[in-house]
Amino acid sequence: MINPLRGWLDRRHPIPARFYNPGHIDVPNPDWPCWISIEECEPLHLVMSMQWLSFKDVRANTQSYLNSASKLISGLEGGWLDGWEQEQILTKLGEAPLPSLPIYLISCGDGDDEELVYVGKTKNTSRFNGGHSAALKLHAPEYQSKSKHIYRCTAWFYIDDEYMSLDWIQPEQLALDILDSIESQLIYWLQPPLNTHKKKRNLARWEFNIHMQNLICGSFMNDKFI
Repeated sequence: MINPLRGWLDRRHPIPARFYNPGHIDVPNPDWPCWISIEECEPLHLVMSMQWLSFKDVRANTQSYLNSASKLISGLEGGWLDGWEQEQILTKLGEAPLPSLPIYLISCGDGDDEELVYVGKTKNTSRFNGGHSAALKLHAPEYQSKSKHIYRCTAWFYIDDEYMSLDWIQPEQLALDILDSIESQLIYWLQPPLNTHKKKRNLARWEFNIHMQNLICGSFMNDKFI
């Protein structure tokens, strides 16, 4: 799984200025390039064993980690780490928190016959507690003999010459609104058969140019442009 802060901790990229300039507010723009990165895949029957993290908790964990890092190295200003600062952070704090992966895709079939059947979003840890309507629909005869998988994804944007995880968009409500727009856009243009809402018209408030990328889970949806 790609950690959004990995480039900073590896000293390949500076940390975005929003983390040391308080009060940053994003102004959404449909011209932001957007990537949907598929980060995890499991057979659908193992969905409850996946580590589901709430959007709110991931944001809080990231901020707490960076607050602690700032105290260790006397501030994050400037964005770049030197070797000593990198060693202090990794030794005393360990790796940065994982991303939230709030977008999920359900598929049926394998290889060239694998097809997308459902697109969803989750902002909390209880999305699959008590079952899921799409999982029940997969008991239909046309799906019974096919394997089912669930893919979890995160969104990235290129904003003001910096790569931004959806988890970092400020304020939090704006990030959630953008998440809803991405889900709406994916459902409208991909028309997954098991989705029942958002298919008749595009309900996305902002329509981004989306590049789907699957670099770790085979070829499903890889290099799909929406």
